Amino acid sequence: MGGEAPAAIHALIEHLVATPADRTLIQTDIDGLMDRFGVPLEQRAVLRQGSRDELSAIGVHGNYVIKWLIWSKRPTMPFFPISHYFDRRE
Repeated sequence: MGGEAPAAIHALIEHLVATPADRTLIQTDIDGLMDRFGVPLEQRAVLRQGSRDELSAIGVHGNYVIKWLIWSKRPTMPFFPISHYFDRRE
């Protein structure tokens, strides 16, 4: 399943880039959104719950991975407090 860019996912995300009002569908009607763009069933679980690395592993472009995670209200990278950086400086 990896390597080849998932055309349906890319089309879906490109639509959301162009149509910001539809981004709420990720929270309210994700199945309908995925149906509209013909996202294969085996990729839907990755869109719903996959990590940055799992999305990349199925071929989603890195820029689209970040957009999707932000719009899905999921972290794009592990959280750490800003003090982590400053506390380490001497």
